[in-house]
Amino acid sequence: MRIFGIDGGIATIGWAVLDQNDETMAIAAAGTRTFDAPETDKTRTPTNAVRRLHRGQRRVIRRRRQRMSELRLLLRDKGLLSDPGRDALAPEAGEQHLDPWRLRAEGLDRLLTDAEFSAVLGHIARHRGFRSNAKRDASANAKDDTSKMKNEIKTIQGRVLPPYRTVGELLGKHDDYEKRKHNRGGNFDRSLQRSDQEYEIRTLFAAQRRLGNAAATADLEAEYARIAFSQRPLQDSEHMVGPCLFETGEKCAARRSYAFEMFRLLSRLAAIRLTTRGQERPLTAEEIVLASADFGRQKKLTWKWLRRTLDIAPGVRFAGIADKDEGNDFVARSGNAAEGTYTLRELLGDAGWRVLMRDPVMRDRVAEVLTFREDPERIRLGLVEAGVERPVLDALMHGVETGAFSQFTKAGHISAKAARKLLPALAQGKVYSAACEDVGYNHAAQAEVKLEDVRNPVARKAVTEYLKQVRAMIQAYGMPDYIHIELARDVGKSAEERDEIKKGIEKRTAQREKLRGDFADTIGRQPTLDDLIRYELWKEQNGFCLYTGDYIPPDLLTAGDNRLQVDHI
Repeated sequence: MRIFGIDGGIATIGWAVLDQNDETMAIAAAGTRTFDAPETDKTRTPTNAVRRLHRGQRRVIRRRRQRMSELRLLLRDKGLLSDPGRDALAPEAGEQHLDPWRLRAEGLDRLLTDAEFSAVLGHIARHRGFRSNAKRDASANAKDDTSKMKNEIKTIQGRVLPPYRTVGELLGKHDDYEKRKHNRGGNFDRSLQRSDQEYEIRTLFAAQRRLGNAAATADLEAEYARIAFSQRPLQDSEHMVGPCLFETGEKCAARRSYAFEMFRLLSRLAAIRLTTRGQERPLTAEEIVLASADFGRQKKLTWKWLRRTLDIAPGVRFAGIADKDEGNDFVARSGNAAEGTYTLRELLGDAGWRVLMRDPVMRDRVAEVLTFREDPERIRLGLVEAGVERPVLDALMHGVETGAFSQFTKAGHISAKAARKLLPALAQGKVYSAACEDVGYNHAAQAEVKLEDVRNPVARKAVTEYLKQVRAMIQAYGMPDYIHIELARDVGKSAEERDEIKKGIEKRTAQREKLRGDFADTIGRQPTLDDLIRYELWKEQNGFCLYTGDYIPPDLLTAGDNRLQVDHI
């Protein structure tokens, strides 16, 4: 019998070929191989993230160049520019230097020349302000940099008061902005909202028309706004959702859908055990119904809430749960158990929620659209296709605009259809495996994962290298009867998680080195591993036996007889 052994990490592979028969086992070959992990050396940033950043920067520059080229052609066609060349809208392009900030302020009160008007339009189009299409960025839980930027934007917006009419006039005239008009060095205090820039353009065009500027037509204003302020929608992620384990043709449910959140709740309730004087019992079907009634009235479902809801006596404990942990959510490891359902109920009100609950398929499809689509128009289209009618549609779209669905992310491991089928059996108190058996599902089924579906670049690189190694071993030593694979714990973990593991190892290593030095000073020689274990326990117990209270002399640690033993406890 020939066995291949593979022990791999994120940058190394250990391998061996073993020949085994009824009596002996021999290592036919063994070795190690290293490869470059897809991370930068110093910061351990994934190389695909670095490439993505650079690719994004190139895309921004390319689209800005295209936008400005289209704008120059428009201004030429409208008679504002004679030459639509690359530098036509540069402040130094004419006979004299044109300060666009000064012109943005003056253009509200005096007639601008064609060159001045073009300089203003080019300046705003080049620096058009911030606007995000992402649902998360519209909420209070936006990324740190986005939150800082939004706060600075609000500061500037709060200063646009008489005598200042637009953000351009504020930055052009206010003393605080005289030396610097743009962000620098990670500072966001000059950030502008794109909607404020759009308002300034409308105000500027209206002022120029009032002052007699023949070029400031409504047609030019509309075409300019289309070129300068349009933004491509974010890509939907529906096509990336994996298939359901149980239902053919169905994709996995949105994690924040009602069916999946209720499925998680009932599965957890069926697994809970109550202990009284050493006796355990599961929750009854009546208790499960009571705990799941009016689901979504609150986000977080804690053990304390469950105890209160089921009127569980103080002497009855939840198996495996310490008193100090009863404030934790008993369903969700992170976040809140009813985040999605609570959000929808709060947004729609009781009447709207009752409308949504009439059609379970539509209800769960709504959560999918809100989770896997980003562009508001695409979300609206998906909700209409799902059968949502006004005023529920209007309430949902208002939630999209205000960032109410920022927590609608990720997918569950089964489809909403499968979750809905499992709910009745789970509500009776049956555990997940029994509920699956009731509806004909194999609870032990595992999803087939293709290599291209592995999103973690470190894990994908490691698995690719393992496959190369196995092919090389087959070519050299023939087809094996078995392949034994051990994956290091850092495969599939993020750089932050691997750093935590590394810090833990380094901390423990430092502790061991200090113990070695202490042992040598106390005993007079270097310790073996067994010596070190006994010495560490001896120090933890301050040199005394926990059972007899007797002092343990240091020389007894290395005596090697039965007078000193490490208890299994």
